[in-house]
Amino acid sequence: MDQRGRWGLTPAMTTFVVVDVILVATFLLLVVLLRPFGSSTPEAGASSVSSTPPPETTPDTAVPSETGDPNTYTDFQLPSRNIWCEMTETSATCTILRFTFTPPAPPEGCEGTVGNVLTIVAGKEPEMACVVGDPPAVPKGAPTLEYGQASTVGQMTCHSSTNGVTCRHNPSGAGFSVARAGYRFF
Repeated sequence: MDQRGRWGLTPAMTTFVVVDVILVATFLLLVVLLRPFGSSTPEAGASSVSSTPPPETTPDTAVPSETGDPNTYTDFQLPSRNIWCEMTETSATCTILRFTFTPPAPPEGCEGTVGNVLTIVAGKEPEMACVVGDPPAVPKGAPTLEYGQASTVGQMTCHSSTNGVTCRHNPSGAGFSVARAGYRFF
């Protein structure tokens, strides 16, 4: 008598199929469990190997303290090359090229957009500047302000971190933070 089961499989073939299904399910479970938490596909041209956290996730919520030996870059870019800033003795302006936050509506009289350029000027509140056309490009040869470093020019200090950049007017404490996922004024 033939010992084939319901689907025409012998008991040995049925055992083989069951073991294969268990192995495939175990493999898929391990792939899901061993995948790094919060990983994402890198952008085109970005390196997938990194020893630091992904840059510019959310803006810093604390104003960084004074650094012991600040740089004096009047313009710089962050290592991500997504944010660059220009500083004078009394102002700091930073441009973010790509962001995911929802910018505010343009102010009355603005014939462009807001969201890419943030500025703080001595004696004024920080703001998003109206940009007509494309946002300004990173100047060629702009030095890189490494994460954890700061630049102080006159009354202004900007601090680079993996969570974007924070700039402030030192005497008043007014300023802004901006990152790919958000911004804040203080």
